[in-house]
Amino acid sequence: MVTTVVKAKKLIDGKNDSPFENMAVVMDGSRIVQIVPQSQLKFPEETEVRTFDFPNSHILPGLIDAHTHLMFGTVDGKGYDEGPYEKVIERDSDEIMLLRAAHNTHMHLSAGVTTLRDNGARNKITFDLREGANQGLVTAPRLLLSGRPVTMTGGHFFWCNGEADGTAGARNAVRLLVKEGADHIKIMASGGGTAITDNRKASYGVEEMRAIVEEAHVHGKLTTAHCLATQSISNALDAGVDMIEHAGFIEPDGSYVFEPRVAERIANQGVYVSPTIQTGYRGRERLLRKQDITPLSVEEELRLDAAKAKCESQLEFVGKMWQDWEVKIIAGTDAIQMFGDYSLGLELHSDAGMSNMDVIKSATGEAAKGLGMIDQIGTLEVGKEADLIVVENDPLKDIKAMREIQLVIRAGREILPYKTNER
Repeated sequence: MVTTVVKAKKLIDGKNDSPFENMAVVMDGSRIVQIVPQSQLKFPEETEVRTFDFPNSHILPGLIDAHTHLMFGTVDGKGYDEGPYEKVIERDSDEIMLLRAAHNTHMHLSAGVTTLRDNGARNKITFDLREGANQGLVTAPRLLLSGRPVTMTGGHFFWCNGEADGTAGARNAVRLLVKEGADHIKIMASGGGTAITDNRKASYGVEEMRAIVEEAHVHGKLTTAHCLATQSISNALDAGVDMIEHAGFIEPDGSYVFEPRVAERIANQGVYVSPTIQTGYRGRERLLRKQDITPLSVEEELRLDAAKAKCESQLEFVGKMWQDWEVKIIAGTDAIQMFGDYSLGLELHSDAGMSNMDVIKSATGEAAKGLGMIDQIGTLEVGKEADLIVVENDPLKDIKAMREIQLVIRAGREILPYKTNER
């Protein structure tokens, strides 16, 4: 077996608060076997060594995306941009979505994401994708899958075919997903972008959500809840969920109002938050660029106003949760429109007030803790999976360094980095 060595000027391990100088990561197969100063590298004479030497660069753990939807995004950001979810749902078969999902995994992997969590897909699309990856038909990040999200009849993502009502129905839905191979359970606790739903209102009540959480925990599965409405956050906390997605703090009148008491509860209960802070950001950019060239239509003006309110409030709320309440924030893109655009969320976390080191941890060690995978991934340590990336510039000085990936290694295997012009 070939021993692989990656050397660089600095190493950020996803765990400690300071980088290490002139280190080398040594891998045999899919595992890290040594992390040592370069001056201490020694191998038996018969060892076949493959070396990647980056004398001016930085080694980091492979990145983690806690929230994606692989069946949607496309290369150029179309897909969901073509219209509401329903247009794509009605147009595309499961087979087309499976092909798109395979492509999306490669885009994200090449952008440095070595582990991703998919939080909702129709029928068995992502389960089939994982089987293809296990058979070597697809090169993909490590896939953590919810399968169909559990949602009330007519709830957000109901067209994934995971509708369940009442405590008995909710428990049965969880059992079926576990039987089919779900790694975690995604709960739609409020409405969302699905046409007939209302993101200002909670969907499941506490009793039904608690049944979902209890049943998931019986089977050793973590839970995460889509929460845009403030009431849905409170319901999810009452039900004992492990993670909250978005944390939109949307009031019944549609306004965005941060609730310190709710944030305090999130912190006190140790619940992780994946704020998906970049959702809608690229769409807002495109509308702003268009506005500089030509007047927007009334519909486009409304979309721009909505995107502005969402993006600005989310930035503010993430900053408050992090700085005032020390809520556990982890990185998730909610990749629906475009894959491979992972670094944007890290930049926005930095804009919200997180230090660059804490931003990196939110995408590595802390994310691994939130996903229940810290014993395998998330930090560069001997015995863990050989997932790492190399970036040229120092991300501790400028988080935008994460845009340019020089090397991706997933389970000891080299992956070519993805390049995108849309920044």
